[in-house]
Amino acid sequence: MVLREIEQVIRAAANGKIPGIWLWYGEERFLTQEALRVLKESYLKEDPSGSSIETLSAEEVSPAAVVALANSSSFFSRRLIVVQDLPYFREGASEDVECFNGYFADPNPGTCLLFVAETVHKGRKFYKAAEKYGAILEFSSPRRTWEWQAWLKAETEVRNKEMSPEAAALFLAWAGHHSGVLSRELDKLEVFTGERRDILPADVEQVVIRTAEATVFELLDAVARRSAGEATVKLHEVVRLEHPLKVMTLLVRQVRLLLGALAWRRRGEDGASLASALNIRPYEAKKIWAQSQSMTESQLARALQECLRTEIALKNGGGDPVFLLEMLIIRFCAG
Repeated sequence: MVLREIEQVIRAAANGKIPGIWLWYGEERFLTQEALRVLKESYLKEDPSGSSIETLSAEEVSPAAVVALANSSSFFSRRLIVVQDLPYFREGASEDVECFNGYFADPNPGTCLLFVAETVHKGRKFYKAAEKYGAILEFSSPRRTWEWQAWLKAETEVRNKEMSPEAAALFLAWAGHHSGVLSRELDKLEVFTGERRDILPADVEQVVIRTAEATVFELLDAVARRSAGEATVKLHEVVRLEHPLKVMTLLVRQVRLLLGALAWRRRGEDGASLASALNIRPYEAKKIWAQSQSMTESQLARALQECLRTEIALKNGGGDPVFLLEMLIIRFCAG
């Protein structure tokens, strides 16, 4: 689970066992920043001025300068050096980071040298050295439905709240699956419900903003039912959330995923393996698989052609963007 990494940081800070060399990476920037906040707070308790914490950009500071700073003495017993924007995993960067090898083997005991990256290359010397001499944490999003449900349960408990299964399902369907967005929406629900512990589906409906992705699924459900009126209403909801070109991108992506699901079905495969086949998350695969049952390959192929024509018109000023998207949806429903 995603919380495990944050809990490791909390435990390390509480026990005074913060690694001298630490590499954090992963797609979950929100949770990475939350963990960084927890770590910094442990240093601020000793030095409220923040002088024991330094943040560097590896794009601007050379590896040799980072090592020199980490080796330098400090007035404070502990020091945290955070190095961000890492270029160390790029091709040709191996020679530049050779100076880290010696430091990693014999780090300054009073310094935590923390590297923060979005992605890494596990075959690079830098990663292998960090793995050998330090500690590595990967901050990744939950992927399966039960993982998101567990994440949501833990987050509501932190806020001294409870959410029924119906409210939780509605919340995740509306707010999406990005922890930063979800956390902000939970904060709003916490304020809205006040002293009341239970968060009800009605609360979610009144407070939570539906993401464009969630509304696109509803739009395509309406298209599958050939309900042009309902689909157009959903289109207007999406356009209020995103730029027409972004809406176009979302529609094209959904049509392609549906075509992939039909091809997967034609091979005799089941929906359980669709997520890995399309490289999407299980909750999304479940929706795509269900929608693909009511659509044909020829219908989706025509829809993809209509998307292309509409996108060209949008980019070339071929008419009012919302009207162009409305006509696209009407043609979708006409099949």
